[in-house]
Amino acid sequence: MGRESGSGNCIMAKLYNISEWNEQSWWNTGGTRDKKIYLNPEDGELYYFKQSFKKGQRDYKYEFWSEIIASEIGELLGFDILPYHIAIRGNVVGCISKSMINQASEELIEGGKYLQAFDNTFKPENIKLRNQYNFDLILNALVSFKKEKHLKELAETIVFDALIGNSDRHQENWAIINVHTIISEGVAQVEKGIITGEINEMPNWLKKIVKALYTVKGKIRPEIQTARLMLPKITRFAPIYDSGCSFGRELDDERVKNMLNNEQEIQKYIAKGQAEIHWESNKISHFELIVKLLESEGLKDIVLDPLKRITEQFDPKKVEQIVLYVDKELFDLGNSNYLPKERKELVLKLLTLRLNKLREIYSQYK
Repeated sequence: MGRESGSGNCIMAKLYNISEWNEQSWWNTGGTRDKKIYLNPEDGELYYFKQSFKKGQRDYKYEFWSEIIASEIGELLGFDILPYHIAIRGNVVGCISKSMINQASEELIEGGKYLQAFDNTFKPENIKLRNQYNFDLILNALVSFKKEKHLKELAETIVFDALIGNSDRHQENWAIINVHTIISEGVAQVEKGIITGEINEMPNWLKKIVKALYTVKGKIRPEIQTARLMLPKITRFAPIYDSGCSFGRELDDERVKNMLNNEQEIQKYIAKGQAEIHWESNKISHFELIVKLLESEGLKDIVLDPLKRITEQFDPKKVEQIVLYVDKELFDLGNSNYLPKERKELVLKLLTLRLNKLREIYSQYK
């Protein structure tokens, strides 16, 4: 994906017209946002196209801009983050990102699969049990699967979320990328066959064997799933992705204007923000979570590293250019889905104030 220079030294998100790209229907994903996968005819790669969250009365129409801004800010500050760009399909505007994996040899395993394989009582779909999703569960699951080397990248993600105010780092919004073994590839193909219905096209005798070996009640057997997660020795933590629940994306235009006229309201809004990853059974603020990690044995250094980097590398002028010019290509087309001036102003205020809090924490613990 190419990048283009805009006003001054600004690096702008690129604009893609994907109206003629082919939708890959069997790849479509779940989640709260309308997310679809398309094949780019130019490079033969898969791209994820995501619209803003809209359900009932909740219409967060600028959310995809939060995703793109987070991507640009993350890159500026040295985070391993998935690049997001602007995309148009017909009359629909959203953000687009290239697939993180080599489809032929790699598999993206969302964090929740490790957590559920480690603790089968973890039920993320049960809202009443949401406090199960805590740092200790993640830590213990990673250790049990010999993936503790990825705690550093998890800490980076937590610090980045604190900077942008991301409230939605649930178990599907971080992942580990595995290089396939023969067994893990076989399990992945069976799972795909179950999801797409391809398994039903097999001869009955073969279908029975596959189901008996791999599944129980229509799902992959727990012991097979555990082997699939345990066997790959070559792994990497996925780049930070799905960071759109940030920068006040849920605030309507009237609230944005009111907040800009009252800094106390902005401070109150920041103080109310909470991390999705719990501490023990409590949901706490991003800043409290970082302090807890800094005070935990063996974790201080991996949290201090990204805090030090953003403290030193946050350039207000570059950040301002990113936010002010993020929608330039769309604006120049006369498309009405650009980001309003007041919202850009709020994004900059939120970023500055959150950065100041992180700098205070860094100065206390360095």
